[in-house]
Amino acid sequence: MKSITYKTVLYFSISTFLVLLLSIPGLSYAGVKNMQEESIRPGMPEGDLRQTGWADMLPHTMSGDYYNEFWSYHIFLENDLHLHLTFSLANFGSFKSPVSGGKLFVSNFKGNNYNVAREFAIEHLVIDEDRNKIRLHQGREIYLSGKLPYEHHIYYRTSKDGVSYLVDLDFHDIHQGYTWGDGVFRLESEDMGIFVHIPRAEVTGIVAIDNDTLEVSGTVYMDHTFQTNLSSKVVNKGFRHITHTDSGFHIGYYLVPKKKSRADVIGLSLIRENSPTILEKPKQITVLDSDRIGGRSVPRYVEVVFDSGNRSVFNRQEDYQHVSFLEEIGGIRRRLVRSFLGGEVIEYVGTGKMDGSIPINYNFFLVH
Repeated sequence: MKSITYKTVLYFSISTFLVLLLSIPGLSYAGVKNMQEESIRPGMPEGDLRQTGWADMLPHTMSGDYYNEFWSYHIFLENDLHLHLTFSLANFGSFKSPVSGGKLFVSNFKGNNYNVAREFAIEHLVIDEDRNKIRLHQGREIYLSGKLPYEHHIYYRTSKDGVSYLVDLDFHDIHQGYTWGDGVFRLESEDMGIFVHIPRAEVTGIVAIDNDTLEVSGTVYMDHTFQTNLSSKVVNKGFRHITHTDSGFHIGYYLVPKKKSRADVIGLSLIRENSPTILEKPKQITVLDSDRIGGRSVPRYVEVVFDSGNRSVFNRQEDYQHVSFLEEIGGIRRRLVRSFLGGEVIEYVGTGKMDGSIPINYNFFLVH
């Protein structure tokens, strides 16, 4: 397999804005703007760095009037082919019945970008603990399986609007997953969980769109998040970055609660480079500069500071894709959904630098 020296992804993500249920009123970054609120720290996880297991992989929600849960795979393949595959569970209360979902974004498949989503009533969800398998629907070929960190497989086959999609990937050399303590951050009466099940793994398999089939290889990252209420009530913004090197990784996932939550930034960063995995605890996130795309303000430089005193700066340089998560919805329904979510989620994908020199791939997800 072609050596992948640095692969980094930067996310203001759907697992942060749909996970955070999409409520950021009027993002505006004039000059230097601190993304945190001055207040007490929220309820942090109990314990310190801990390995994750199958019990952490299982759904943590599926009860209550509102919840969101996401298993998000970020896959970096040769020839700059990128996949983002998300399995989800959601309950939006009276807005709609509980559902499971599978959403696939494909960037640079033979020069083209694609996205497709599938959604099923929650009662069709199948959890096979004997085979460590989560399947969205017994009659559909959309599932994840395998007991980490020993083995793992993802399969996504569907068609929409006359286009067929297939992702069939096996994972190898899987790094142990981690979380901070019990993985749960407590904001007033609500819980938010963050588990990094796959900080880095090798991946091989097939990606096909219609009759075009590619044998692929590369690296993959996967995290798992959940919230026990509409995230718009407790969280404002979020940020994820991923760096893969030949011998390790540097990843982070950070959420910024709303002012009324009386909390700073929450989240974690994991670093492994020829040494045991290190947990870094975020202290502050600051947007240093931004620019405008299509009349919208999008962060260009973001700095993260940790309790240890370490810090990193991420620079968004060139966008090669931006997609609305409501683009498949039209008319009155789109306006209703946009109003309910508090805005429209736009994904920005491209290339840039970390700390001025390390090449990165990034995704920003922002609510406009």
